[in-house]
Formats: sequence, structure tokens, C-alpha cells
Amino acid sequence: MFTTLDIGNFFLFISGFLMIYTAYKDRDVLTGYNFVGTLMLAAGITFVIIFYLQEGYYISTFLTLPNYLYWIVVLTALIQRRRKTS
Repeated sequence: MFTTLDIGNFFLFISGFLMIYTAYKDRDVLTGYNFVGTLMLAAGITFVIIFYLQEGYYISTFLTLPNYLYWIVVLTALIQRRRKTS
């Protein structure tokens, strides 16, 4: 039986792929992100995924991964830009 959490994460699943596609197509999209905010968001999603696994929400865990991967890509791009400007 699907829960409303699974339904919400399904929309995040689809949006994750759309965001990855946009970032892949146009890297300049990533310039407007705040490093500290992105780091906090990625850390927050990490703890959410850990919670999902602890509670046995395997469908939600799987559905959250594309969105999580997008924020990891953004964080990596921001780190690379910081290194280039230093």
C-alpha cells in the first residue's frame, strides 16, 4: 500500500530527473546557488534518507535518490568553482 509520503516522493523523483537534465544541458544554471545553503540541503536530505532506511521506507528512499544526486552534483560544481576562484 502506497502512503502519501510515497506519492510526494514520486513527484520529487520526477523533478530530480528534470533538474539533472537542466543542469546537464546548461551548467550556468548552477551559478546562482548558495554554497552553505546547498551544503545544508544535501546534509538534510542525507539524514532524511537515513531515516527512511531506519524506518523501512524503501520506496521513499529509492524515490528520493535522483533529487539527492542532483544536489550532490550542485554541491560538487560549487566546490569546483570555489577552487577555481581561489
